[in-house]
Amino acid sequence: MVSSLDVVYSTILQNGIRKFKYKNSRLKPFTFSDKSGKGAIFAYRSKEHMIEGIGLVITSEEGIIENNNKFSHWTPNVFRYGTYADEGRMFTKGHSEDNLRQINTFFVDFDTLDPNFDYGEILLASHELGFMPTMVLQTPHGYQAFYVLDQPAFVTKKSNFKVINVAKMISNNLRKTLAKDFPVDVNANHFGITRMPTADSNIFFEPQ
Repeated sequence: MVSSLDVVYSTILQNGIRKFKYKNSRLKPFTFSDKSGKGAIFAYRSKEHMIEGIGLVITSEEGIIENNNKFSHWTPNVFRYGTYADEGRMFTKGHSEDNLRQINTFFVDFDTLDPNFDYGEILLASHELGFMPTMVLQTPHGYQAFYVLDQPAFVTKKSNFKVINVAKMISNNLRKTLAKDFPVDVNANHFGITRMPTADSNIFFEPQ
């Protein structure tokens, strides 16, 4: 992998959440003034936990890093807030479109167990469309490609959430175009939960 995971997280999240924990930070420099966003993402330690909704609300990149590569899934797009549905703080709540704060990335699921499939084909096909994925992850059932926006698209009530509809159209077009040549899951939630980048799964990353 060409970059450390903290650079990967930062590139994808685009200042949507704090850089350091608001309280009890072990990494924040004494003079640091955090101008990053105050949104939240959701992270899960296994696919089973994700399906059951058992996860963590994360409000800082430090919060991701301190979990030491132990998450399997996350939400790369940022929500306004996150909370828990139970007193034991196990089941996450707030992962819904009407709670989206900013859209950072589109992602495409390539479902293939073909041992001869080369992820370079995804890069080549994307290049022919006029842009490249920022990151490609290898998953147990294929690959996930992430197309990170140059600038995040902010979701506001003032615009009647039109950003979400426009982003869905772009995401649909991207998936349907790639599905002409690849086994793409065109029905996956456009702003949902994806695989988490890890040292093992991250096989391509180019922040530019």
